[in-house]
Amino acid sequence: MEKYSKKYVVARTQELYDSLPQEKSERIKQYAVRDEILELNKSFFTYMVSNMFINNSYISFEDRLQTAYCQFLECWWWYKWKGDETHKGYRDDLSFAVFFLPRLKEMVKRELDEVGYSVRRSLCMKVGDQLGKHWAQVTYEDLSDPRLNLSPQDMNALKAIFGTLYPVDMDEVENYISGEYTIGNMSDFEISTEYNTIEELLIHEMQECESKLDDKKLRKMADMYQIDYGILLKARPKAEEMLYRQLKESLKNKYSD
Repeated sequence: MEKYSKKYVVARTQELYDSLPQEKSERIKQYAVRDEILELNKSFFTYMVSNMFINNSYISFEDRLQTAYCQFLECWWWYKWKGDETHKGYRDDLSFAVFFLPRLKEMVKRELDEVGYSVRRSLCMKVGDQLGKHWAQVTYEDLSDPRLNLSPQDMNALKAIFGTLYPVDMDEVENYISGEYTIGNMSDFEISTEYNTIEELLIHEMQECESKLDDKKLRKMADMYQIDYGILLKARPKAEEMLYRQLKESLKNKYSD
């Protein structure tokens, strides 16, 4: 049984943020408010880390959860902050979950997915030795060289290093987009990430689960984020279209270089 009702959590969280001063130095010092917000929203953090992939087999669920808490303690005051002379601030018309979900996921992944220099050097040397080139000259394209013989673990680590954790082929790409679209083979792409609209939230979720969002997933999102299901349903086609265009533009940029 949940300690707090979802309706209470949403209302109280908004109330607490509305009570914060806008002056940055004073806002950050409101530790009692910060701690209450964290306590109220523990189910959100549990949901978030339960639905994210960390490319590190040594990382446990508890590691992910504690890292999420720590990252939140660094940025908790961003929500509904209007900014100052050094920063323009943030939109104040998003829900707590919509605002923090993609931001915290990225922060946790950067913290736990980080591949150190020594690991990069060691793995790239394996590639370089097989292909006859200096380790610092190894690129993502070298990973598809037929002469290369690496273990799946080393290959996945190298893909993480080059920022392409998932080798995306046509079958996988089609999961993101409507059937009428046709795209050539993809092995590398970049997607810009913004978090200020419902469509951009849906795009982020499609990237996370590597598939389109069916009605069941939308209902789960609506329940967790306290967003009307109809709003998510209406935004879904546009989000799929936006993601398709981002993929296509990334391909265009990749092969025009």
